[in-house]
Amino acid sequence: MDYLGGYAERGLVAERIVKAALLALAAAALLGAIYYVFFRNWREELQARRFFGLLQEQEYEDAYSLWGCSVAEPCRYYPFEEFLEDWGPEAPYGSLDSFSIGRSFTLATGVRLRYSINGREGPPLWIDRDPYRISFAPD
Repeated sequence: MDYLGGYAERGLVAERIVKAALLALAAAALLGAIYYVFFRNWREELQARRFFGLLQEQEYEDAYSLWGCSVAEPCRYYPFEEFLEDWGPEAPYGSLDSFSIGRSFTLATGVRLRYSINGREGPPLWIDRDPYRISFAPD
C-alpha cells in the first residue's frame, strides 16, 4: 500500500469514529429530553399514588403520616380530625373508589400535582422533594 492509500484509509476510520460519537451524543440528548419531560417528577407522583392507595385501603393514619404528621403528634395547623374531614369516608368526594394523577409542575423545592378522585378534580397537592411530604399546594 502506498502512502496516499493509507492516508485515505485512516481518514475513513476517523470519519466513522466522528459519526459514531455524534450519533451517541444525539441519542444521549434525546434520552435526556425524554427523561426530563416524562420522568422528572416520577418519585413525587409515586408518593401521591401511595397516598391515594392508602386512602383507598382506608388506612388513614398511614396516609396522614405522609403529610409528616401522626395521630400521636398531629400537625399544628392540620390535626387528624381535619384530615379525616378532607380525606376520610365523610369527605366531599365520598369514599375513594378511583383516582388519577394529572399534570405535575416542577417548582424550586417541590412539585405541584393535579389529581382527580372519583372523576372530580381536587385542589392541587404540594409534594416536597427532600422528605417527599405531602400538603395542599399554596395558591
